[in-house]
Amino acid sequence: MTEKKIQCPVCGESLDEPSLQCKDYRISGEIFDICKCRACLFAMTLPQPSPAEIGKYYQTPDYVSHSETTQGIVNKLYHLVRKKNTKDKLKLITSFSSGCRNLLDVGCGTGYFLSFCKENGWNIEGVEVNDVARSTAETRTGQLIYPSTEAMEASGRKFDVITLWHVFEHLHDVQSSFARLKRLLNPAGWLIMALPNPLSPDAAYYNEYWAAYDVPRHLSHFSPVSVRILAEKYGLRSETPVPMKFDAYYVSILSEELKGREKISALLHGLWQGYHSNRLARQTENYSSLIYVMRL
Repeated sequence: MTEKKIQCPVCGESLDEPSLQCKDYRISGEIFDICKCRACLFAMTLPQPSPAEIGKYYQTPDYVSHSETTQGIVNKLYHLVRKKNTKDKLKLITSFSSGCRNLLDVGCGTGYFLSFCKENGWNIEGVEVNDVARSTAETRTGQLIYPSTEAMEASGRKFDVITLWHVFEHLHDVQSSFARLKRLLNPAGWLIMALPNPLSPDAAYYNEYWAAYDVPRHLSHFSPVSVRILAEKYGLRSETPVPMKFDAYYVSILSEELKGREKISALLHGLWQGYHSNRLARQTENYSSLIYVMRL
């Protein structure tokens, strides 16, 4: 941290000195600070690579949401669970958005969720910054995928539902990004964001090895309180968050690998810790990942 205090983009208080140091295990081996706001428990990865620099931190073939790789046990499990999660996501958005049919998926990756929504009668649009993933998504959905939310906003389109499935934590400039998402919503539209929860039992257990910190690709780390404050600041009403219970298993397996366990050992220990995390989370609702449902 520099001597100059950095302001929390959620509540405006100053971020504390680093509470944690995490390593980029995927690409660079660099060490990054996790600096937390005591007031709202938002945390930020520092230093943050600029938008021009961040691309190099995604250049790995095992980044599953971009590459569709099925190499290794963990990635095979990811694809297996993705089928069920996709059905559950569509069921969720349909349950509260009766009559709505215009959906934007920001950070749509290879378009798996979007194509499923299209098959089920939704009018879809997508945003994906990664060129390879965007090309795959265009082939899968049969339509143009926008390269940025700025380009999407310039099109003049507005949406009944906007989804970000583990995407908002990757975006630079929390306030301007959230404000743009709000501008893309129709009146009474719904904003849905799935985010890792650094207050979860698995985050506490793995500490600097918690795979969902994923520095520096995850620029921000949101607590439930910080999401509620951010939503209220921009005039959105928050519903009760929905747990993503499978994420505790997936993140725990990856975290065991970061700690140096062999694949089979990481799988077994990760499954146990994922179960244990979900069991503890029943008391606090601080599951490994949460889906935040917000309405304009």
